[in-house]
Formats: sequence, C-alpha cells, structure tokens
Amino acid sequence: MTFNAFDHRRSTAAQNKGLMRPLRGSRRDRDDTGALGDITSYGPNTTWRDLSSFPGENNQWSSNLHRKQLVRREGFYKWDNIAVTGEHWALKWGTREYNAPYRQFVDCDFTDISQEHGLYVSNSSSTFLKDCTFLRCGSQGAQWAHRPLAYQQYDADNMPYAHPPRHGVVGCHFVDNAYKGTRPSFNLTYFNPGTSEMPGTLLVADSVFVCDWEEERYDGRRSTGAIVVTPSQGNEPLDGRLGPMMDSVTINNCLFDYTDGDRPIVDLRSVGKVVLKDSVFIGRDHRQAYIRIDRDKYGQFNGATSGQVVIQNCVGVGVELQIMRPSIDGSSKQESVFFDINTTGQEAVIDVDTCEIVSLRRL
Repeated sequence: MTFNAFDHRRSTAAQNKGLMRPLRGSRRDRDDTGALGDITSYGPNTTWRDLSSFPGENNQWSSNLHRKQLVRREGFYKWDNIAVTGEHWALKWGTREYNAPYRQFVDCDFTDISQEHGLYVSNSSSTFLKDCTFLRCGSQGAQWAHRPLAYQQYDADNMPYAHPPRHGVVGCHFVDNAYKGTRPSFNLTYFNPGTSEMPGTLLVADSVFVCDWEEERYDGRRSTGAIVVTPSQGNEPLDGRLGPMMDSVTINNCLFDYTDGDRPIVDLRSVGKVVLKDSVFIGRDHRQAYIRIDRDKYGQFNGATSGQVVIQNCVGVGVELQIMRPSIDGSSKQESVFFDINTTGQEAVIDVDTCEIVSLRRL
C-alpha cells in the first residue's frame, strides 16, 4: 500500500503509531536465535537473513563489530529481515559496530532495547535503512556516528570517508524511542554524516516518526526529537577547508507526530540545502515544536553556512521552521527567525543567510 503522509494529518498519535503494524506483519518467517555475534567473522559483502534475535539478560548487544582496527574496510554488511528484541533493561544496543563499511538494514525490527539504541554504527562509508521499524528503543532508534578523530571521551571509531557519503532512510517507522534510556535524545541521529572535505547527502522518505509516552521519564522530562544531523569532534573541518558537512538533506513524504517533548522535532546543522516536501509535522504541546536549521555549526560562524531551505507542499500543525543565525548586533549570540511551513500547493524558498523568502510560487 502506498503511504501518503497527508492521509494521516488529522489522526491521533495512537492511530499514527499503529501505521507500523502492517509493515511488521508483512515479514518473512524468521529463525529464532540468541545473540548474533561479531559480524566481521563472516567477512565483507555478507548478508544476514531471516533471523529473530532474543539475546536474553546476559548480553549488552545482539551483534557487534567491536574490534576497533582503523584500517580501510571495503564492501558492505547487510541485514535483511532481522529482528532484535530486548528484555528487563538488559540490552544496551541491538548492534554496536565500529569502522563499518557500507551498512544496510532492510526489513529489520528493533524492539524494547531499553538502555540505548536499536543500532549504533560508527560508519566509514554510506548508510541505508529501508522498511525498518524501531519501537521503544530507550535512547535512540538508530544512531550513525562517523568519528575518525578522538572526540570528548571517545577514541577514534573509524576511518575517514574515502568518497562523499550517501545516506538513505526509506519507508521506516520510529515509534516511542528516546524515552527512558540512559542517553535519550533523538529517534534518528547522524554525527558527521559528511565532512567539509567529503560533503554528504541524506534522503528521508515515506517514513513515520511518532512519540507519545504514557508516563513521564524517571527524571520527569520528555526529551526527544525525530532527527538530528550535526557535526561533532569540536565542530572543526578536518583540514581547515570551510564549507558545510552536507550538500543536502531532503525530507519527502514523511509524517512527524510529537507530544510533550522538549527538543526540536528536526534539528539540521551545517547543511547546504534543506528540502522539506509533501510532509506533515504535528506538535502536540511539544515544547520545541520546530524544524531547526542552524546556519553554521562548524564552530564560530566561519562560513560553513546552511544556504537554502525549500518548503514544498507541507503541513505544520503547531510546528514552525526556526532558523538560527548570528545576532544582528554583531555579538557572538544567536537569534531565531521563524517561518510558517504551511505551504499546501505552494513552494517557498528561503535564503538562510538573509532569512528572507526569495521565491514563492504555486505548484
């Protein structure tokens, strides 16, 4: 069945959560197994298929690639129709991988991975999620973290990009993640999905993001958002070259439904062009009901700006576009400029540097 985000703009949060059930119900049969183990033992260009992993209480992860050799890994690793389910606050990650080459997950389900993430992959190449679901993963549904340099308390996790990376998320559902985990934040997280030397692209299409918890978190907060794309490692270009880490981020035909959270629903930093198309954004008493665009975020406003936002045929229910820019008084502070994202049948183009609408036309 073809998904159309507009069909669900008047549905309740509970109804929108249920959109993942038909997807999960369509899976091929899977063989039951325990922990999946180290994926490098199978060599590159390997596809794992049709497994249902229930690791039990004595495993932090179902699968891992935890040998941190900083050598170039070629090829790909792919999961096809894999499920990972946790229990009793035991499971920290569905999979935790370092220095992974091109990494693909297709028809995979991550459920009740209470402490941290459904998947946490430190990638050295492109990434792809298709028709996957993430339900009640405590900290994040999926986190991609490209760290070729030491960062805060972390060692380097992977090799630098050899080619500009391409990232895709198609037909995926993220429901009630980033809630009670040890580090809850966003449902879909990208750290350094490109660099100034190797700028990346990201497409998120035909996907659903819903959060509405039945009770408060242990600290009384509900700190979550849908997507964050951000630099890390001190926010500096690796070789001093100025420029955004991403050529573009496109969100197409997606549904976002967020209740009573306190992070931006979408937070994009250091992106050359942002395209929001045919998508619905719902904020139900959400305390930061914004799509936030940060015009800099490679450090101290050094020219690595986000250049343009294109909003085409979108609906915002209590949600606005927020552009962060340096204060016009010349200080180091930032200020916010807000825009309406309701553009049914229209296209608005915004220049991020000037915070002006430079084009408005009917489609």
